[in-house]
Amino acid sequence: MTVEERLDQLEKRNKRLTAALTLMAVAICAVITVAATGDKDGYFDTVIAKTVWVTNDAGGLVVTLAANDDGDGFVQTMSAERKELVRLSSTVSDNGIVATYQPNGKELVKLTATDNGGVIDVRNKTGERIVTMNADEYGNGVVGAWNRKGRGRTLEPGP
Repeated sequence: MTVEERLDQLEKRNKRLTAALTLMAVAICAVITVAATGDKDGYFDTVIAKTVWVTNDAGGLVVTLAANDDGDGFVQTMSAERKELVRLSSTVSDNGIVATYQPNGKELVKLTATDNGGVIDVRNKTGERIVTMNADEYGNGVVGAWNRKGRGRTLEPGP
């Protein structure tokens, strides 16, 4: 499989993850809407809370909606075994961040931004960085691919 094919595959997977994350956020809002009133009728105007926890049928915490230590929004989903799966939050430089995790806690994919633009960081099952996509200081796209030993290369646009 060529690097181009692998990048195409990663881009498709990234689109699917983004769509799934959006759908999940909408579903969480719907669940909160229905569960927030004492009547359970789902009709209300406003819900204000510092933290919202969603549990599964077994009572295990699976979703957290809150503010992080900097006061920015924070959404976290967990498996039934309390392993982090997805995190939506912000970086210390006020950029948004979406991160997905394996059940063992290792980060798999991170979508974030820098002053130059967006960043996609993909790691393998052992947590080693294998692919990155980002914008350089001139606004050009940069793609990097590495093997497990850190050997690889970056692809940058020519002059």
